[in-house]
Amino acid sequence: MSSLVFPAELSIPASSRVDVRKHLAIGSRVVIGERVRISCDSLVLADGAQIEDDVTIDVREFSLGAESRVETRCRIAAMRGAADRVRIGDFSFLGHDSKLLVPIAIIGDYVAIQHHALLNGRKPLLMGHNCWIGQNCILNAEENLTIGNNVGIGAYSSVYTHGYFGDLLEGSQVFKVAPVVIEDDVWILGSYNVVSPGVVIGEKALVLTGSNVTRDVPSNHTVGGAPARDMTDRLVPYRPRTVAEKIEMVRGFIAEFVESQPEGAFVVVVREELGSESDLPAERPLLVFTGTESPLPRWPGVTIFSVASRRYTKWRTAPEIAMMSFLKSYRARFVPDDEQVVC
Repeated sequence: MSSLVFPAELSIPASSRVDVRKHLAIGSRVVIGERVRISCDSLVLADGAQIEDDVTIDVREFSLGAESRVETRCRIAAMRGAADRVRIGDFSFLGHDSKLLVPIAIIGDYVAIQHHALLNGRKPLLMGHNCWIGQNCILNAEENLTIGNNVGIGAYSSVYTHGYFGDLLEGSQVFKVAPVVIEDDVWILGSYNVVSPGVVIGEKALVLTGSNVTRDVPSNHTVGGAPARDMTDRLVPYRPRTVAEKIEMVRGFIAEFVESQPEGAFVVVVREELGSESDLPAERPLLVFTGTESPLPRWPGVTIFSVASRRYTKWRTAPEIAMMSFLKSYRARFVPDDEQVVC
């Protein structure tokens, strides 16, 4: 057990071992399960973080965000030995029986990595906010793997930054190691897709199920097949919406949301132009949707969502978390105004 002082309210089971050598920061309501093994120089577990049974973490600098969890039987380390740095943002989870084996992994808020995922390699893996990774996916970072915000990757899909196996000494002609970039709002639909080394998939692109992507995909294009071919003439992934259209759509989302929430627990308002804080209702916490662009003002207790920039001011209030969880599946996704790109 570490010589650093753990909070009195944190109960670490006798079957678990937590070794922290230099820096420790533990929030409230943190849970560490049975037979957990943690070895770190720096360990940060924010409020409500959970590490479930039979998890192994061997990382020099490990951080798990607020209300995030590492489910049972996960392993977080490097391919060999300890990882250098792993940061998992707020309200995210790594599904059971998954392995995160890279030297550096930075993962954003509201990310769902489903069970039996394998994330491995010898280079950094960066993943933005609001991503959904299906069960049994392989994300390989033999070279840098960069995944933007709001990306969905269907179950049993694979993203490779390397392609090699044949014996070079015997003259194998297949060998490639190259970074992969998947930009914001990409949807790799369905299951059993493969993304090859060196590919860039542009923002808002759509990859149809069962595809083998061997070439770059332009932004807002649709590809499908093995090898994947352009099908944008049949299906364009996104069409532009005006701010006025977005505001009107948000009003409908809010009506749905309010029906599902306890009466009187919060206030939600819509303002085409944000104005000043004195123009808003006095109640706090308060949720405000606006067409005003970023940067957004930080008014305590007021979460501001900009439909123009798709950014929000993050305060972690209960209504904000409920709203984000309600919107992010398919209605709308927002990223923190002060951390639009994870790094």
